[in-house]
Amino acid sequence: MDQQTEVSKVKARIRALAAKTVDRGCSEAEALAAAAKVGELLDVYGLSMSEVELREEACIERRLSAHGPGGTALRWLLPALLRFCECRGWTDGRHDIVLFGLEPDVQMAEYLLHVIDRALAFEEHRYRLGPDYRAATARHTPQSVLRSFRYGFGDRVAKRLDAMSEGRHRVQEARREQAMGRTASTALVLAKEKKVEEGFRGLGVRLRTVRTTATVRDKGAYGRGAEAGGRVGLDRPVGAGAGTGRLPGRT
Repeated sequence: MDQQTEVSKVKARIRALAAKTVDRGCSEAEALAAAAKVGELLDVYGLSMSEVELREEACIERRLSAHGPGGTALRWLLPALLRFCECRGWTDGRHDIVLFGLEPDVQMAEYLLHVIDRALAFEEHRYRLGPDYRAATARHTPQSVLRSFRYGFGDRVAKRLDAMSEGRHRVQEARREQAMGRTASTALVLAKEKKVEEGFRGLGVRLRTVRTTATVRDKGAYGRGAEAGGRVGLDRPVGAGAGTGRLPGRT
């Protein structure tokens, strides 16, 4: 089997696994197992991408609908996620998140957004059942307490993603240099960035920078959210549990 045929089969398997969702008839356990395998395959594929494969790789756009409580945290950590997955992205309106880049990178970003969203729903439900939440709502409104929790969660996950980016890039560079040499490795990174940039220009999308600040009304809730963000299994899906919300929808 030649390299291109092998890559095509891996991509086909990723798509088949990604289609195994609860709303398509799979059990929760089957869906989580499939998501875990998708993450594993995407990581391996991304780290072994050669310059020949890059030329054949297409840029894709994926739009996710991040309604519900997870939207605040997901938008807050989005820049760190994009740096980790090496793709472009932006928010469109109050709820939509748009991802753009090479297909494996976009798929990895989408996978991680699903994992993080499920983790937040689970952790927030657990927080609301505890004494810290009851004490906080005696001082502030429930809405402001939960918003502080979500900001803490998003900020901690963002910092973890940035730390993971540094480590992941070092591993990628070491493997590429071992396989191709330093000059070829650098050329591959630049070629990838150029391809994504050219593809983005072809969309004709005009982006504008909107600066936002997080208003933390309750530092205790923020701290509990940060603790929860430190527990997210970014290398694997979180387990099912009470209060697990729906995943961001694909449109």
